[in-house]
Amino acid sequence: MQKQTILDILKQIKLFATLDDKELGELAGVAHISDYPKDSLVFTQGEMSQNLMILIDGVVSIYKHDSKGNEVVIGYFNRYALLAEAATLRKTPLPSSARFQTDGSILKIPLDDFESFLLSHPGLAYQIIHSLLEKIELLQQNIHFNLAATSKEKVLNFYQKNPKLALDLKQYEIASILGMTAETLSRNIAKLLKEEKLVQTAAGYKVV
Repeated sequence: MQKQTILDILKQIKLFATLDDKELGELAGVAHISDYPKDSLVFTQGEMSQNLMILIDGVVSIYKHDSKGNEVVIGYFNRYALLAEAATLRKTPLPSSARFQTDGSILKIPLDDFESFLLSHPGLAYQIIHSLLEKIELLQQNIHFNLAATSKEKVLNFYQKNPKLALDLKQYEIASILGMTAETLSRNIAKLLKEEKLVQTAAGYKVV
């Protein structure tokens, strides 16, 4: 992929919104893009990451294994999400594994180069902090919601807050996120359609 194409991609990423073309060009000079086929691993739990990773195409699932070896999906991410940035920047082992659910691509910036760039661009540090705070808030909301909500409320909430992701995922993958079986998800979608809280379009379901 050409450097100019990488520069165009960097301009679309919220993390770099405060940078001018010259600064973006510096990052483009050290960044590279890795393409992945569907079902390929991005990283595994316990690895050390040498790059800041930004998902630029496709859907990635983040997961762990329980004590019985079962795969437990923590969440799914799509375009322009930072992947494992906390562990990467802290230089600690990655706490989970990641796999592409579709074909996709990741923009990678070598950690040493990014750290040097970060020291001279404090505004960028603020954007990273903001990204981490958003993920903490999302985790807190998910914990509270999963403890308090009914299955139907969980389904409605998912389609309301994740309209694009809902189009990219299969129903069994959505069910996995919500901690329910595919049958339970289908049953609750049917109820919400009947109650006219969801509508079915050519692309998928959306909240009315």
